[in-house]
Amino acid sequence: MRYRPANPITFQRGGRHPGALARWKEARMATKKEIMRQLLKGVSWNEAARALRCSKATVAKCAAKMAEEQIGPERLESMTDAEVSGLFADGRGKRGEEYLEPDYARVCDQLARVPKMTLALQWARYCDCNPGGKRLYGYSGFCRRVGEHARAHDLVARIAHEPGRTMLVDWAGLTASVFDPVTGKRSPAYLFVASFPWSAWVHAECFPDMRSRSWISAHVHAFQAAGGVPDILVPDNCATATDRRRKSEPIKVNDAYLEMAEHYGCAVVPARVRRPRDKAAAEKAVDLCETWVLAPLAEERFTSFDELNAEVRRLVDALNARPFSRREGCRDDAFFGEERAALNPLPAEPFELYEWRRCKVSPDYHVQCDHMRYSVPHRLVGRTVDVRLGAASVAILDGGETVAEHGRLRGRRGQYSTDPAHMPPEHLEAQSLWTRGWFERRAGEIGPETRRLIAAVLDAHPVEAQGYVPCSNILSLSGRGRAAELEAACARVNEMGGTATYTRVKNTMAAARSEAAARPAAPTVQVVDRAAHAGRVRGAEYYRRRRGDADAQ
Repeated sequence: MRYRPANPITFQRGGRHPGALARWKEARMATKKEIMRQLLKGVSWNEAARALRCSKATVAKCAAKMAEEQIGPERLESMTDAEVSGLFADGRGKRGEEYLEPDYARVCDQLARVPKMTLALQWARYCDCNPGGKRLYGYSGFCRRVGEHARAHDLVARIAHEPGRTMLVDWAGLTASVFDPVTGKRSPAYLFVASFPWSAWVHAECFPDMRSRSWISAHVHAFQAAGGVPDILVPDNCATATDRRRKSEPIKVNDAYLEMAEHYGCAVVPARVRRPRDKAAAEKAVDLCETWVLAPLAEERFTSFDELNAEVRRLVDALNARPFSRREGCRDDAFFGEERAALNPLPAEPFELYEWRRCKVSPDYHVQCDHMRYSVPHRLVGRTVDVRLGAASVAILDGGETVAEHGRLRGRRGQYSTDPAHMPPEHLEAQSLWTRGWFERRAGEIGPETRRLIAAVLDAHPVEAQGYVPCSNILSLSGRGRAAELEAACARVNEMGGTATYTRVKNTMAAARSEAAARPAAPTVQVVDRAAHAGRVRGAEYYRRRRGDADAQ
């Protein structure tokens, strides 16, 4: 079976490179020109052959050609290498005109564009199409000429990077693993890679997903690790960076990514679709991280992302400290020595990705988000406002204007954050349409236990008005003739103690109804008229009527 090389485009017969062959031909022409020069000086054939390390036959050919063409010193010096080569042409070059030349451009285009296309298939097509009956190149000659054409026409423009100008970002194709310490379930960890192309300095970090929040957080951490911000960010056309849905549509940076870039004062310039050379430094950085970071972690077992990222930082620091192979120093030397000084300064506060909600202001001038309540100016009661939720802050906007700001509440549900400036004056004085007296009076109409529970709900809030909505919700459970059920449920909640809430009272009422439905019904007592069975004319019904008539008189 004939040997086929793994990469036939670079396979050469005899191991000689085409460039070496060309240099050898040039050296031959230079040697013949030097032989002629020595012969014109009167050097013998033997001395010229020994001095120039060639055969006497070659010297004889040069002497014969000089005599035939009448070449003198002036003409020899004025001749080029091509002219000297023409003097000794043996006709072998004409044989090349007999060969059928392949369509090299088409071959290279199909190799790059058509999946699973190979040089062997292209050579078979070349052999099948020979209408002129010319000679055909063999497989090795075909591969050599295609390779020469590819090297000559696959030109690449070098991108001149400036220090601190750009940061290239991308996700690695390979993933790491994080295992649940209890169940042992594996979760993928996606590696974000940021590279500064001038110094080739790399930052990498693992995240549980590739969604927008992780994408934004990765950029923020990269800026903090670099100690500055570049002028331009160059991502690819991933969904977290652009909103482009079709090839015909223009590229549009999505709102969250653009907001983050504006916060840091940099521009976003996505690379062209299917043009990886636009961000070749990022592709190289990803390849290095997959080799020097992800590959060593393949057999490791991590139970948290903090543990995994600590090891990733160690391996990335080692990568940045490795010496360059083709220039002095390392990535750390180039970045911290020069490029970091060219970065723009970080803003005072890091960027924070917010969640947006639409909420209606309740009668107690609060909005509810994630089971927590935040106050707004009382004039906005009944309006629908925008709520911006951050990791540590909550802002409420009406018509694009911020009307209230609060710290983000965490922990127990149902907490309140109330600004006294948002309260109406009558609430500051505990006087309003909804007052403690109004709720206690209405609860007293239902029963004493309900009144006691309502008082406990109002006392549980630091601002009494905060308990108005829960009290209204609890009292609404008395509708549809269920006042007695509400009284019984309030009695049970009061007896058990703890925090009284609408949900707890409602669940207690539902449990009482379920218990009543499951309880067996009392047996009915059947009255037996023994007088009728004994044959008497007047039975028990007669005497019952007589007793009723007597009572009426």
